[in-house]
Amino acid sequence: MVGLVAAGLLGLVVVQVAVVAFLPTPVAVPDLVLVAVLALAHAHGPWAGGLAGAWAGLMLDLVPPAAGPLGGWMLVLGLVGAALGRIVATNRPGPFTSMALLAVAVGLAVLGRAMVLWFAGTPLELVPALLPALASAGWGLVLAPVALLLASRNAARPTAPARTVPAELGAR
Repeated sequence: MVGLVAAGLLGLVVVQVAVVAFLPTPVAVPDLVLVAVLALAHAHGPWAGGLAGAWAGLMLDLVPPAAGPLGGWMLVLGLVGAALGRIVATNRPGPFTSMALLAVAVGLAVLGRAMVLWFAGTPLELVPALLPALASAGWGLVLAPVALLLASRNAARPTAPARTVPAELGAR
């Protein structure tokens, strides 16, 4: 299963860089890789989200035209994936809250990537950095239902804890 997810994320990275990056959108293109990582984090928890984010981020950092410091996407996607997985595992949100959480996480990831670039020395202005984050969050909200449905198809469902009967009650 891990190999299948890794291959799927690699395929999404190639599609993202080769096709989606050239779509004629006014502000930001949909980030399929980011939405897929966050959907995996939502369905499988913080460890899966962190590992999927680190893997997909490393691939985004290595596949041309990679811009910025090596490991920038890896850091951001790993942290955002693990954080969303932890929030979902702790709170168990409903479907609409899940979509909103995914959209907010997409926007925060875009802002996190801008911060990584800023720390690396790229000049950054606040208002031009907020516009792509808001547009990416909108794309995340549009893509969230499909991504969450696909990622949660094979997710392990939590089962109710087994009821134990104390020994003195079981003997009666």
